[in-house]
Amino acid sequence: MSTWAYECRARDDSATRWFVSRLAINELPPGTRSVLVRVGDDWVPAIVDRSRQIDVEAMLLHDVIADEEFSGTDSEVFPGGRPASPGPPTAGQKVTAAAISMAGMKFVVVVVDLTTASGPGEADLVVADMQSRFGVPVVLMGQEEDGTPVYYGSEDLKDRVAAVPVDQMPWKEYTLN
Repeated sequence: MSTWAYECRARDDSATRWFVSRLAINELPPGTRSVLVRVGDDWVPAIVDRSRQIDVEAMLLHDVIADEEFSGTDSEVFPGGRPASPGPPTAGQKVTAAAISMAGMKFVVVVVDLTTASGPGEADLVVADMQSRFGVPVVLMGQEEDGTPVYYGSEDLKDRVAAVPVDQMPWKEYTLN
């Protein structure tokens, strides 16, 4: 099920991003930009971007609360101006992905070309980039000419996703930021 969300980025200037509920953000005091995002058992300092709402799968949302120890005004959040976007893939690029929850584990399967899904190197870079964008573990999927899927990612996740027929995955097109 999809829902409206805002994107948050880690305050440590990494490329890490998470999605948080638009409703949760709207319940915070007006103008709140500095938040704490729940990632696993930890609360991570982040900056919420209220300039654009994003339609995402609800299972990709993270809990969020206001960071009362950091006011988060633009000059404090972005000293010296707003940062440039992270490197490739580029902002605005679309990817086809399926957000999946199995046995209490949330992850995303991202469609890539077969060459990328076939081995390490570029695949590791793409997995790291997509994980920072989606905020959950990622498995890459390419397909042989006959449609047979080829997965790249952690062995545990590859085993889980291999049990799901490709045509039954909840595929959706996502625009990268």
